[in-house]
Amino acid sequence: MGGSDEPARKARLTAAYPQLFTGDMERCARFYGEQLGFGVRFLFGDPPVYAQMSRDAVRLNVRLVGAPVLDREAAERSELLAAYLEVDDVEGLYREYAGRDVDFHQRLVTKPWGIRGFVVRDPDGNLLNFSEAPDG
Repeated sequence: MGGSDEPARKARLTAAYPQLFTGDMERCARFYGEQLGFGVRFLFGDPPVYAQMSRDAVRLNVRLVGAPVLDREAAERSELLAAYLEVDDVEGLYREYAGRDVDFHQRLVTKPWGIRGFVVRDPDGNLLNFSEAPDG
């Protein structure tokens, strides 16, 4: 088929940027910058309605919404994560965030399946899981 002996190359996924929702872009940018150490890569609109935050290789997109899109009580009860972020030193990051008085939904814990991590709650109720896989 097609005359080539080379196997067909599959497209490769290279990144994923979770999209979080906020009711206040300025408050959100301040939280991610001051509390979580993210930088603002871009803000779109005047006033801003869309942004991208980054720290190291992680990027989070943020969209301004006029009404809550998340039932906060249900999200917390069911631990509906907005993003799962893999970390190479989860204890170090936990200490960094604890020193900044970050709002933890779940403190640092090792799950029965070996993953060690914690969950942060942003001002809009988005739950962010920061975890480190076990060695090996």
